[in-house]
Amino acid sequence: MSNKERVDGEFIKPIIYGNRAYRLPEKLPNNHTHRWTVYVRSYNNEKLSNYVRKVQFKIHSDYKNPIQVVENEPFEITETGWGEFHVQIKLYFIDPMERQVLCTHYLVLHQPEYSDENGSKFVMKECYDEIIFVNPLRKIYDVITNEELVDRANPIPWQFEHTIKEDEEFLESLAAQSEKEVEELVNAIKKISEKNDEYREKIKEIEATQDNTGEDGGAAAASDA
Repeated sequence: MSNKERVDGEFIKPIIYGNRAYRLPEKLPNNHTHRWTVYVRSYNNEKLSNYVRKVQFKIHSDYKNPIQVVENEPFEITETGWGEFHVQIKLYFIDPMERQVLCTHYLVLHQPEYSDENGSKFVMKECYDEIIFVNPLRKIYDVITNEELVDRANPIPWQFEHTIKEDEEFLESLAAQSEKEVEELVNAIKKISEKNDEYREKIKEIEATQDNTGEDGGAAAASDA
């Protein structure tokens, strides 16, 4: 079969992307407080480079090199910084006909916190994702379906489950905040409506007073005549 022949079907490769961050012993002259590494890995024990040709990391525009391309494993970059932001991770495959895959990771520096084997504190956030190859060319199909290249992952080394809880807590807090804001808005509208009613009553009183004054004035004028 030709390498240019397509194989029908959908084929999944699981990956992990995320970042790890350590607080620096002292703040740098540029006010950077942390050293961080953002990365993408294969979920299973296999080389990502079996089917990934290169990875492009797009970080905050304030950095000297905001777009960095890594062509060999490990697919990661390390920088220092003081703030959290979104990182775009784009994967290019060994088959240039395959469309690139774009992942977005929110780089964290403060939570969630863990301890390494030496007791040093670090922050790490990882996300599980799946690349779906639809009707891939034979060239890449042969690689992504070759079981000899894969040792099934032991899930213990990965720390991505906490992100599910974190997302749930964030959504709950967002929902609670939204409910609070809606309640405050309803109360504010109610108060404005009550004020409007008060103003309308006052306007009616003023108009009634003016009407009465006009009638009295007219009667006096008629009497004088």
